[in-house]
Amino acid sequence: MILPVIRFVFDRKHKAEKNMKGTVDMVISFNRQRKFVSTGVKCYPHQWKEDVKRNIYVKGTGADMEINGLLQSLYQKAYRIISEQVDKGEVDISAIPTLLKAQDVDMTFLEYIIRRMDGKQVAHDTHRAHVSFYNKLCEFGRIKFFSDITEKAIRDFDEWLHAYTWKETDRFGKEVTRTYSQASIGSYHKNLKAFINDAMVDGYVKENPYSSKRIKIDKGNARTEQYLTLEEIQKIETAEMPTKSLSEARDLFVFACKTGLSYIDLMDFDAKKIFEIEGTRLYKSKRHKTLISFSSVITDSAYKILEKYNFHLPKMPNQKYNIKLKLIADAAGVDKEISSHWARRSAAMVWLNEGVPLDVVSKILGHTNLSQTSEYAHMLDKTIINEMKKLADT
Repeated sequence: MILPVIRFVFDRKHKAEKNMKGTVDMVISFNRQRKFVSTGVKCYPHQWKEDVKRNIYVKGTGADMEINGLLQSLYQKAYRIISEQVDKGEVDISAIPTLLKAQDVDMTFLEYIIRRMDGKQVAHDTHRAHVSFYNKLCEFGRIKFFSDITEKAIRDFDEWLHAYTWKETDRFGKEVTRTYSQASIGSYHKNLKAFINDAMVDGYVKENPYSSKRIKIDKGNARTEQYLTLEEIQKIETAEMPTKSLSEARDLFVFACKTGLSYIDLMDFDAKKIFEIEGTRLYKSKRHKTLISFSSVITDSAYKILEKYNFHLPKMPNQKYNIKLKLIADAAGVDKEISSHWARRSAAMVWLNEGVPLDVVSKILGHTNLSQTSEYAHMLDKTIINEMKKLADT
């Protein structure tokens, strides 16, 4: 049986010049076919000194020993893979680049993500977001190994996410085509960047392509427009609900609008954490997601909701809660497709427009920094007019 031939070639695309480095590639030839494998090595023309018998390929680079050792190691890996293929009687040189990547380290990047997910101490919702990201990266299929982590791969991932579509049935029973919002795409990139940073710390990759100025990912701000005005909140609060189930979901939403609680903190609400300080009821707890302490005033109207349920708020899965909120908006005549997180954003927007300082709102929401809170800051036309009237009166 004719065996494949392995050798190294310098500057196969003829781009090297006196002051411009050329690439070193490994070429595998078999049955009149050739497969090129990038080695990642570059050098100037005068530094290429191929001497196969002595395992010397470059001289005068300042890192000759490391480079020659890398090339020799790559040669040995390819030789070992070919030997295994020959033993099986199935030589496929097109598969060698992928098999080489698999031997780069003791695990793939996807396997590393699984290990990190198991090791991270994060909230349930954060873990669920990590799992969603992992599944999407697997579906993309072009970032499997550490050597796949390149600027091009990240750009391709971004373009793939933008083009991704799926069909589902909306609340009216009509089949619609969905696409990812820029905020969702930005979240996937945020997770990928974080796991690559972890891999850098553990020594599996040398640099994070996201650090390159050539990669600019729009994080998206579509979600920041998702809020209700005080008038819209009041319409929902006073609207008649056709069923007890919708009434309970409405009360949960209104309570969240008055306290700024997230869905998970709403489900974990414990009335024993309400303290009366200087005649004001204050709910003091820690955010389930970040463990950041927060304090929220329990207004009289919010307290009445607690009394209605004997200080034990109704519980319901987030998915069912969000479905009910769409029906609640319809019943209240609010033409917006609200969801659970709208309450938190709406609370912040109302407080800021009522003149509550940004740092106070940030403390109420349990944000880690003011920049998070500033994303919720929407100046209403009414606020602008009122403030300008004050100026005109001076």
